[in-house]
Amino acid sequence: MFEKGWANETQILEWVFSYDGIHEPEPLAITAAAAALLVSDIPLTKAVAGVQVGYIPDSGFVVNPTVRQMQQSQLDLMMAGTADAVLMIEGFCDWMTEEQMIQAVATGHAAISSMCNQLTEWAAKVGKKQKRPERLLPPAGLDQALKQLAAERVEAAYRSVAIKEERTAAISAIYKETLTTLRTNDTYSKQFPALDDMTFNAAWKYFESGIMRQLVLNEGIRMDGRKVTEIRPITSRADVLPRTHGSALFTRGETQALCVATLGSDSDAQKIDSIRGGNPTDSDGEEINSSVRDTRGLERFYLQYFFPPSSVGE
Repeated sequence: MFEKGWANETQILEWVFSYDGIHEPEPLAITAAAAALLVSDIPLTKAVAGVQVGYIPDSGFVVNPTVRQMQQSQLDLMMAGTADAVLMIEGFCDWMTEEQMIQAVATGHAAISSMCNQLTEWAAKVGKKQKRPERLLPPAGLDQALKQLAAERVEAAYRSVAIKEERTAAISAIYKETLTTLRTNDTYSKQFPALDDMTFNAAWKYFESGIMRQLVLNEGIRMDGRKVTEIRPITSRADVLPRTHGSALFTRGETQALCVATLGSDSDAQKIDSIRGGNPTDSDGEEINSSVRDTRGLERFYLQYFFPPSSVGE
């Protein structure tokens, strides 16, 4: 969403100063972050907003539902986007159809679009004049040179190499060969005499993502050769570790998760130090039941996630 070539380190820090226990702060945080950028002197090109979408059987879809409404909801969908596109979707549901999910996304984006239009109008009135510092842009003609030197080979690697490690190695080899050619070939070295690693890397990322995008849009092929209607092979096996309370091995393509369940007493519950405290309450102070957290703020079901460097070949 930043102007192309913006290379200044940019941080956004947010705090919740007051919480009413009724409205979820997460979608507001997404919108607030974008609003802060929009009225600053940082060159943000489009307004961004976030919403949460729920689905209550008797009421239908609800945008930014209350905590109590979420207890009844079959859907917890967090979205972010601009006036004309969805940028991020995250969430889960309880047995909803594909048509319902599409409608949920449409409902959320309609709200996002309205918010973005209002943010843009507001920023035009109160926003600062945007900075125009020197931007990190590739030299003219570099993208065309990359297409001439590497497009066919990169596309072939995406089409034919299904194993991620092998595909990464193939793309890396093409990357290095292309950079060497641009620096040693007389024609290219004269055209790009000051081609440094950072400039080349930025141009390569844009070039490579363009190939991936065109394969998906024009031919329905993803980067591992799968069609857009195909999913990775999925398998699961339970009771793989003999002396644990429970275990399972989940495999999706090249991704694996070894899951271990441990049963414990009340003293093993995880204490949650958060603005939500124990069970949430509604506007009248009535406690809203929670299946996993008690009134002392103890989580009775929680996950520990361990991702060692060796799991990605480091």
